[in-house]
Amino acid sequence: MSFPEKIDVLDLIINVLNEHEKKMDLLVERMEAIVEVLEGHPDFSEALHEHEQQLMLQEEKMFHVLIVDDDEFLADTFEMLLEDAGFLVETAQTGNQALLKASQFDFDMAILDYRLPDITGTELRKRLKERNKDMNVVFLTGQVEAMDGEVAEGLDKDEILLKPISPDELLKITEKLSQKN
Repeated sequence: MSFPEKIDVLDLIINVLNEHEKKMDLLVERMEAIVEVLEGHPDFSEALHEHEQQLMLQEEKMFHVLIVDDDEFLADTFEMLLEDAGFLVETAQTGNQALLKASQFDFDMAILDYRLPDITGTELRKRLKERNKDMNVVFLTGQVEAMDGEVAEGLDKDEILLKPISPDELLKITEKLSQKN
């Protein structure tokens, strides 16, 4: 397939996805209207709240992962992959965003880019571990030699994955660490 043909195929896929997004938005609006009616009806209101509580309890039992990478496409791709595998996932593009999310949620695992725009991965790891010492940490890096000096500082207990990372590799390490908890 030639390059222009590949571009045409990608354009077609993007158009299809845009159409699906519009249809999903319409569906969400309709569902919100239905929920609003149900909440106001005395026969359904209590059952609806019980269902919401059950969903919240299920979420609490799920393995919660924080992905921190300034490459938004990569973070979103990892998020979709892990959510499809049954994990709860949040993403952040900076260390400060990650710390904010860590103040809002309890994460079982953090997947951290070693080089972030505002903080190093090791500093972020340290600050996240202050909040939750049992959190599993996986570092993503394209330059393992840059981390060599920091292995002595406790990074040897964490996982390090070299970029580019295959989806299978990411799933395997996440599932392995979720079994430890």
